[in-house]
Amino acid sequence: MKKIIIIGGKGTPVVIAEQILNAVEKFGEKYELLGFAFDDESFGDEINGIPILDKTYNVYGKYKRFDDVFFIYSLYRSDVIEERIKLRESFQIPIERYLTFIHPLATVARSAQIGYGNIILANVVINPNVKMGNFNTFNSNSLVGHDTMMGDNNFIAGHSVIGSNLKIGNGNFFGLNSSSKNFINIDDYNIIGMAANLVKDVQSKQILIGNPAKPLSR
Repeated sequence: MKKIIIIGGKGTPVVIAEQILNAVEKFGEKYELLGFAFDDESFGDEINGIPILDKTYNVYGKYKRFDDVFFIYSLYRSDVIEERIKLRESFQIPIERYLTFIHPLATVARSAQIGYGNIILANVVINPNVKMGNFNTFNSNSLVGHDTMMGDNNFIAGHSVIGSNLKIGNGNFFGLNSSSKNFINIDDYNIIGMAANLVKDVQSKQILIGNPAKPLSR
């Protein structure tokens, strides 16, 4: 049985925690959720009945000797993704100790290639021949079309649709209900606004809104 510690504790980390518990209680998945690593002391010693175990920067040192303990990193925020990636790297947790969690109600094609530390929540669809790196988060009811390639540290909010044959870089944030046309390239560290519709290639570090999506200055 894999024991899980979630690094984070507000918003998406709580969603992930409750979906893990749902996977265990309703589908018999072999996980044990130990708790959160979180730095905000105003939350006390638990969140939604799940214990806060330690500070983010202490937790690996405390648990690294236990080979059955794995970590989920969930401290992303759209406006500071690069900073939060550097924070994760500062913890020096070996990549093989990061868990890829796939909820039983997700559909992941057998030909999809998935790295470490990815989170795929209930009702997500990952279609054939998708290739993704590490630390991507797919919130419920999002979809990735066939033959799309994705890097690391991308965050896909609920009901987002990513088309087929895209090339997506690193650290992008796809807002709620956004969509992306087939056969386009999206570089690094972009914010795709809520309900935005991408129809053209996107260079790095832009904020895009509207239908069709157009860039704002950062």
